[in-house]
Amino acid sequence: MSVQLITNFKLVLLGSALVIFSLVPVATAQETNSANLNIEPFTFEANDGQKIAALRGTLMVPENRTKPDSRLIPINFIRFKSTSDNPGSPIFYLAAGPGASGIATAKGRRFELFTALTAVADVIVFDQRGTGEEDMSCPDPITLPIDRVADYPEMLQLIIKQSLPCKKFYQDQGYDLAGYTTAESAHDVNDLRKALGLKKINLLGVSYASHYALAILKLHEEAIDRVVIGGVQGLHQYLKLPSTYDKHFDDINALIQQDPKFSSKIPNLSKMFRTVLKRLEEKPEIVTILDKKSGENIDVHVGKFAIQLQIWSMSGRNSASAAIPAMIYQMYRGDFQAAAKRTLQLRNGLNLSAMTTMMNSASGGSKARINRINGEAPGSLFGHMVHLLFPEIGAAWNAPDLGNEYRSPVRSDVPVLLISGTMDARTPVENAVEVAKYLPNSQHMIVTNTGHPPSFVMLKDQVRAFFTGERLETLCIEGPKVVFDPLD
Repeated sequence: MSVQLITNFKLVLLGSALVIFSLVPVATAQETNSANLNIEPFTFEANDGQKIAALRGTLMVPENRTKPDSRLIPINFIRFKSTSDNPGSPIFYLAAGPGASGIATAKGRRFELFTALTAVADVIVFDQRGTGEEDMSCPDPITLPIDRVADYPEMLQLIIKQSLPCKKFYQDQGYDLAGYTTAESAHDVNDLRKALGLKKINLLGVSYASHYALAILKLHEEAIDRVVIGGVQGLHQYLKLPSTYDKHFDDINALIQQDPKFSSKIPNLSKMFRTVLKRLEEKPEIVTILDKKSGENIDVHVGKFAIQLQIWSMSGRNSASAAIPAMIYQMYRGDFQAAAKRTLQLRNGLNLSAMTTMMNSASGGSKARINRINGEAPGSLFGHMVHLLFPEIGAAWNAPDLGNEYRSPVRSDVPVLLISGTMDARTPVENAVEVAKYLPNSQHMIVTNTGHPPSFVMLKDQVRAFFTGERLETLCIEGPKVVFDPLD
């Protein structure tokens, strides 16, 4: 599940903070054919100024394939031509999120990866339905109270209540929200493959995109040549487990115990954090800080929910996890100034996306998965916050459920490279181990000291080799050492 909170604690359910409401051309599903594909040459320019010749195009696809009269919506894509004399199957890059723009991603740091992969095959990046130019960000942010303390159930209901106008907004615009599921997006990829006249394609993606890739493999196995996915999230693993985050804290603790500068002050990170949460539950902190917007002093109420939200949002991420021990140690000593400043940002709003809300809700979780979560939550560090908003918001939005057949294991002989980081709490190593049981031609690469997501840029040579048909010999890669923030 791609509901992710970054350090400014905005709920990032989209690739851009801007709200772009592009009108969707109205057409019917019966009109879907090659006439709905438009392609033109152009010069692609990355954010750093690098330029490359490419093709850009749009394919019109049904918004909801269960309805014969569904209108068509655009899938925008860019195709980088291969430099090889004998290119392999084109590589489709699947963006994370759900909600990120594949085209925007190509303009950033992964431009280096994509140009490297053109030595193997064409590379195609695209904007998944409801993203990029067709971004479905909610018109208004959700604000949370800072002048009082509320627990998780109350905060959950506050968020859901404020989200419903977003649902109405898109319905009033003529969107069929039931069409925004990973299954429909999987069919979009296959339709684009067929429209481009491709026999087979390769898939590449990380985090949510691993879930997306597995859905495509399950629904259109005959069209897939090879798959590379990192930060693996199986079709039945969408709702995260509280125990995974508890284990992550144990992993952090094991690292800090190796350094006397930390171990002498933090003998047990989990126990220290539980002490902080217990204190806040019994008596929340009220901290006076300067509000830069108004120039006035403001009282910020810091409670258990706010701190769990802050620490959870950073857990398992490559750079953010390194700050966790110092943050907890600071609060344990009674200093909540920094925590109050982060809590104040909750007032600024949580940015939701209608596309992401529907996608996450539809993938959901089985009864067995939910029962396991309910059993783990009471004694865990973060409880139900690890899958913030879901599945509850899906019921409020009347989102479809893709069902347990969709969530059943993906069984395929297609070669798949799975990549995991040992410090990834969001998509732990165990996820890939479980998914690999049903993929006999899979390989599992583990990158030590790495959180979420594992870097394809760092592993571009291995990724490129796998797409050429090689079976990798080295599956344990040493990542950069974790450097924790100093305690004082």
